[in-house]
Amino acid sequence: MGATFVLVPGAGGAGAVYWREAVAELEKRGHTAVPVEIQGDDPALGLPEYAALTDEAIGEHRDVVLVAHSLGAFTVPMIGKRAAVSRVVLLNAMIPVPGETPGEWFAATGADEARRKANEAAGRSNEFDPELVFLHDLPEGAREEMAEGDREPADTPFGQPCLFEAWPDVPTHVLVAREDRLFPAEFQARVARDRLGVAAEMLPGGHMVAKSRPAELAVRLLLLLGDKASPEAPGPSGVGFDLVDAAAEMRRIAAGVRDDQLDLSTPCADWTVRDLAAHVCVLTTAFIRTARHAPPDGQAPGGGARLSPDWRERLGHDLDTLVAAWREPSAWQGEAEAGGVTMPSAELATVVLDELVLHGWDLARATGQRFTVTDHDLAVCTGFAAAMSTPDMLDSHPGLYGPVVDTGTDPASLDVLLGLAGRDPGRWP
Repeated sequence: MGATFVLVPGAGGAGAVYWREAVAELEKRGHTAVPVEIQGDDPALGLPEYAALTDEAIGEHRDVVLVAHSLGAFTVPMIGKRAAVSRVVLLNAMIPVPGETPGEWFAATGADEARRKANEAAGRSNEFDPELVFLHDLPEGAREEMAEGDREPADTPFGQPCLFEAWPDVPTHVLVAREDRLFPAEFQARVARDRLGVAAEMLPGGHMVAKSRPAELAVRLLLLLGDKASPEAPGPSGVGFDLVDAAAEMRRIAAGVRDDQLDLSTPCADWTVRDLAAHVCVLTTAFIRTARHAPPDGQAPGGGARLSPDWRERLGHDLDTLVAAWREPSAWQGEAEAGGVTMPSAELATVVLDELVLHGWDLARATGQRFTVTDHDLAVCTGFAAAMSTPDMLDSHPGLYGPVVDTGTDPASLDVLLGLAGRDPGRWP
């Protein structure tokens, strides 16, 4: 049985236009998606009316996933039909506190200063150009549709307090688009942590991510409803777990590799940083093909592959594509081939995660950077490494891991994984 999503738009309220592609992506996967339409340019309407229109969209639905974009977050705690909502998802959102107006939110959170600093860091003008702030990553057709169909928001809601006592007592997720130019990603993550105690989850795209990345957004929304814990048993969304955290860490570490570090040695025997980076680039594109059940492209995954001057940028783009590819339920179905070995696709997903985590650690240690891994990803990789590091498995899969390293009687959990995978954390502190 499919889920029901009620989709609240941001300022202007053009729900049908903004959510159109995301609605189609959710519906073709067997779910119900209801965009809320708000005449946001009408000065007679404000936050109470926005909440009433959202209640109307909820109607008789139950177990609703309420998704709110940008200013739409101010509507969420004011709705009357809280009992019908089982989950809240905030997307590039203005998260309010009780009694705050949207107009006050900008100064209270430091949104304008965060945008100014992000623009300076990226070499962009701080002049507010809606085309560059909102539409920069939209496909041409979607850009024209959004420009024509959106509404100029009235001032009314920006001066009205958000009247609520407590945030809805249901699971709340905060999704942040990494390329958001209105509310920079790090800023959004801080606000989510400070105001809701929620760790934000990153996804590719800009502020209007439902228009620029509707498929990725739809899969991410469905992933929130699935069982992340078991790659062998994908949840209702058809997806076992997500690669987004491991991919984001690999992207961050790759961006921190300096050119003068490319010839340094790494924890991978006989490989330099250059070799390892090239290996990661090739593996990433190979595992995209694996997710799509496409035949291998013939590139050798070993060290020594050519590393292009723009490898960091290309890898970042390919990692985004990798994450999106493995969020498709079809990626987890049947069997697929990687490295000349055919195995169930769900098992190959664990191989992909293992490669990202271990080689992320390898690159970080070789270049003097910190490394982090989520508890979930660590548990999946440690279970895989324990199964693959037995003497029989190491004999039958030469080159997968080095000999197991004893990391002590009570090592940190990451050290357990590293030791099983033939890494010596003591040598690479």
